[in-house]
Amino acid sequence: MIRQAGEADIPRLVDMIEALAASVGGPQRVCRIRAGETLAGLLGDPQGVVFVSDGGFIAGQMMQTVISPDPVAFELGWMATDRSGLRLLWAFEAWAAEQGATLIKMSANGGAAQRILERRGYTVAEVQMVKAI
Repeated sequence: MIRQAGEADIPRLVDMIEALAASVGGPQRVCRIRAGETLAGLLGDPQGVVFVSDGGFIAGQMMQTVISPDPVAFELGWMATDRSGLRLLWAFEAWAAEQGATLIKMSANGGAAQRILERRGYTVAEVQMVKAI
C-alpha cells in the first residue's frame, strides 16, 4: 500500500535514505539529523511530499528553475526494496500533476530505476557531475 508519510515514519525513512545512499555509492555521507529535518520540512510544506510503502519511499518538492517560472516536481529520493518502486512513482506523478507541474525531474544512474523511467517516457536531459572538495 502506498500512502503519504507522517512524522512517525521519519526514523524508518532515514534508514531507507541510508540504504539508498549505500546502494548508489553516492559522494555524500548521510547526516541522519539533516535527513530527518528535511523530511519533516517536506511533510509540513504544501509544496513537498513523501510517499511510503512497506519497503520504499519517494520524496519530492515543487520548485522553479532559473530557466522558467513553470513549476517542476523535483524528486529528492526514491527507492524500494519491496517491488513498490513503480507504484511510488505513479503516486509522485499524480501528485505532481495535481500541483500543476509542467515537468518532473527524476534522478537515476542506470539500472532498474532508469529502465523504469524510460518505459514511463522519461528521457535523459542532463548528466549531473559531482566533485568532492
